[in-house]
Formats: sequence, C-alpha cells, structure tokens
Amino acid sequence: MYLPTLIVAFVVLTLVMSLIYFYMFTRSQEQFIKFFGLCWVSYSLSLLFLILYMGDREIYFLGLRKIFDMSNILFLLFSAYAFMHIQIPSYWYRFSLYMIIWIVIGTYYQFDLLSVFLPIAMYQVIITFTLCFIVITYWEVPNFEKALSLLVFILWGMGKAMLSICEVGYSNLASLYLMEIIFSNILNFCIFIIYLHKTRSVIDMADRLYRIIAENATDVIFYYKLKPQPAFIYITPSVEEMTGYAPKDFYTDSKFYLQLVPSSQFKDISAIFHANQEDIGEPYSRVFQIIHKNGTSTWAEFNISTLYEAGEAVAVEGIIRDITRMKNAENELIASKRSRELLLSYVSHELKTPITSILGYINAIKDDTIKDIKQIEDAIDIIFAKSLTMERLINDLFQLSKLETKQFSMQFMRIEANELAIDLISRHKLDIKAAQLTLSYKIDREALSNKYLIIDLERIDQVFANFISNAIKYTKEKDRIIIKFGIDSAKENFYVSVTDNGCGIARDDLPHIFNRFYMSSTGSEEKRMSGTGLGLTISKEIIAAHRGTIYAKSRLGKGSTFTFTIPLYKD
Repeated sequence: MYLPTLIVAFVVLTLVMSLIYFYMFTRSQEQFIKFFGLCWVSYSLSLLFLILYMGDREIYFLGLRKIFDMSNILFLLFSAYAFMHIQIPSYWYRFSLYMIIWIVIGTYYQFDLLSVFLPIAMYQVIITFTLCFIVITYWEVPNFEKALSLLVFILWGMGKAMLSICEVGYSNLASLYLMEIIFSNILNFCIFIIYLHKTRSVIDMADRLYRIIAENATDVIFYYKLKPQPAFIYITPSVEEMTGYAPKDFYTDSKFYLQLVPSSQFKDISAIFHANQEDIGEPYSRVFQIIHKNGTSTWAEFNISTLYEAGEAVAVEGIIRDITRMKNAENELIASKRSRELLLSYVSHELKTPITSILGYINAIKDDTIKDIKQIEDAIDIIFAKSLTMERLINDLFQLSKLETKQFSMQFMRIEANELAIDLISRHKLDIKAAQLTLSYKIDREALSNKYLIIDLERIDQVFANFISNAIKYTKEKDRIIIKFGIDSAKENFYVSVTDNGCGIARDDLPHIFNRFYMSSTGSEEKRMSGTGLGLTISKEIIAAHRGTIYAKSRLGKGSTFTFTIPLYKD
C-alpha cells in the first residue's frame, strides 16, 4: 500500500515539474525545455499506467506503460539534440513508430511478454548510448556536470531497460521502482543544473556581445543612476573620441556633463540628468553643442529614455550621436538658400540697368523723341552694347551655375609645364600690345623642365585671360604687365602670376574679390561697370576643379598681383 501511494505522489510531482518546464519554455522559447516537459509528461503517464497495472494486472496497461517509458527516454534524447541546435534525425521517429506498432500487436494477440518487451529494452539501451555520445561529443558544460549527467543517464536508461525485462517475470519489484523514482529525481536535478548553466552561458554571451557592440560603437552609450545618489554607472569608451575626456572622468564626477557644453546650455543639459523627472514621459532627443577637451566644438544629439520604478524616476539611459556633418550640411543648405536668394537679387539688379536703358532708347525712337539720324545711330550702338553686356552676364551666370553644381564637364589632358607657359603667352601677348602696354614675362624653364600637369587647357586659358583682362583694364597706357611662370618653394605646384601697376585694391575689398558680383571700390566708374563681376568667381571654381589655389595680393595705388597654382602631375 505504501508503494502505490508513493508512485501517485510522484505522478503528481512529475506533472507539476512538467508544468514548470512548459512555463519556462513559454518564457525562453528554447526547444530543449519543451522536450524536457514532454519527457516528464511521458514519465507521469508511465507511472499512472503502472498504478493501473498493479491494480488489476491487465496486460494492456503494462503495454501502455512501455510505450510512455520509451517516449520518456526518447524525448530526453530529443532534448539533447535541441540543446545543441542539431536537427533530430527522422529515423528516430520511424523506429519509435515501429516499436509502438510492435507493442500494440504483441499485447493485442497476447504474445509472450519477453518477446514483446525485449526489443523495447534494446531500443532503450540504444537511445541511452546515443544520448551519452551526444553529451560527450557536443555538450559544452563543465566536466563535473558532464560526468554526473553521463552517469545518471546511463544508470537511468539501463535501469529502465532492465526494468522492462524484470517486469515480465518478477512480481516483487518494489525496490526497483523505488530506485527508478530516485534516479528520476536525480535526473531532474541534473537537468536543472544543465538549464542553469545554459542560462548563465546565454547571459554571459549576451553580455559579451553587448560589450563588443557598445565598446566599439562610434556613438556614446551611457547609464546614469538618479537614486539614491546621482552617478554615471556606465559610459562607453567612445566618449573619449567624441569629447576628449575618459570614462573615469564621468565616473568620478556626477555633474561632469556640464564640462561638455557652453554655459548657455547648462540648464538644458541639467534637465536631462536632474532627479526630478516627473515631466518626462516618452523617449526624447535634444541637440547640444559639445566642446571638445582640445577646444574644438561639435554637434551631438542626445537620445534619452528615463527609467521608472513605482512611478519614480530612478535612472536615465541614452545614446549620444555625433551629428556635426548633418548639422554642417543643414547650415550649408541654409547658406545655399540664402546664396540663391542673393544671387537672384543680384541678377535682377544687374539685368535691370541694361534693360531700363534699352527700353528707354527704344521708346524714344518709337515715340520720335529722337529724330536725328546721328542720335538714332548712337542709341542703337548703346542698345547693342547693353545687349552684349546682358549676354555676357547670362553666359557667365550659366557657366558659374554649372561649375558650382559640378555639372560642367572638363576635358583634362596631360601637358608639359614649359609648353603651357609658352602657349598662354602666345595667346595673349597681342592683346597686351594692342592695349599699348609693355609685356614682361619670365618662365623658369629649368624648374619647369620635365614637369607635367593634368589640366583642361581651355579652362586654364579662361582663368589666365581673366587675369590679363583685369590687368589691361586697370593698367595705364604705356605701363607694364609682368607675368611669371614657375614652381613653388615646396616643389609641389606650378604657379602663374600676373602683376599690374594699376590703382590696386583696397584692403577691405581684397577678401571679397572672388565673391559673385563683387567689384572693388577703386578705379573709375566706367572700368568697374564694364564687367559682370563674375570673372574671378568663375576662375576660382575652375581652379578648385583642378585642386589648385587662387589668390591676390595688392597695395592701394601700387598695383595688384593675381596668382593661381595647379598641382604637378606625379607618376
């Protein structure tokens, strides 16, 4: 009477264990936990049919017990496969189905019990040794836990196989049943140890992965505790690259974040790390100007989440992302918009003057205000000149727009530096002579010998022509223009300089002469208004496309020198 009561108690216990395993499966979704649960459900049913068999000695109860006994150890094998994420071979399902069919046939036709249960016992032995092989080969658990699991699996599996044989011919099996129950409890304990080790391994791996990601991220990740005392608990090493300060600086000072921003932003950044967070709900972001330890500044976006316990803010976690490039692009977009607006205003202003003159003279001719043939011819000449001015302005604007938007195609070619210098001089020396000016030029032939450039010859000539045109415009008759070709002191760049003896450029004007529509305040009104104010701007864009530099030096009343450089070609 004592044994059946113990078995009933153990049936209840195993069912409870099964429910625990299924609950653990719903939380972790680990397949091996599900098979553990099925293993103990099968064992509970095996014990249940054992109690029924001990009650009325019906043979089919014993047959059902053997089916669930086999399922019990089979599910344990499946859990071993799942523990290692190995697909379960299909032959185990087929062999198990064959065994079930054999038990059903044997009990229905009342075969000799030994002949029915002996294949089941052998099958359980095979499963047991397969299980042990998987544990030895694949399980990455400590040696003690592995050895203990192997011992329990062998004793439990072999004990079940032996019990299958003994149940046929022996009537007093109380000690064997008790031993089975004891080993089942030990097995259950081993499974818990394995599960705990697996959980610990997963946690350790997740922690390693988190640290690898966090400590190699360019963004800064931090955790700031608010209770009981504010303090930085964790901040990634990337903070040193972004701010110049090491993580230890933040750990030792709970308000070190004030070192990162200008004083005007103290209030805003303190609101993030302040203990009174009642007004903060969902995650949010704010942008701050970060002052680097070396004095430079960048822009950073703080993405913040506040953590609560019992309705009280206990910590702040967040990510700090460098958005300097995005901020600069935004500023450039704003500047570009303003530049376009300014360009439109300049264009409307520059076009308005010639159009007004053209319309005025046309109306005068049309209304017979101007009747004299000589006056009409003069008006037509003025209309023609104003039209040419408008054409030059429109062409220059079109060219500048193409250059600034990188839509202007360049026809690059390789040319020897001496050859380029001679070619530029030959193209423009007659223009200088026609203006009744003296040309003085110097080509450093020795330095330029065997030096090559990659250029668009027509575009470089356009820049040079602009220099010459300005020099002619501002140089008095019979004065001199000086042109030099050579290599800079670093021996990295070819340079061209054009010097005139004109009125020069005021110091306040000099930084702006390459800006669109900018005209120096020096010189006569006629000379200043004869151009479009875009020549030097276009020249600047052309030289930039050649990765060179362009600049001017001048003294008021002493003339000006305009220079551009182009990098030498290197094999």
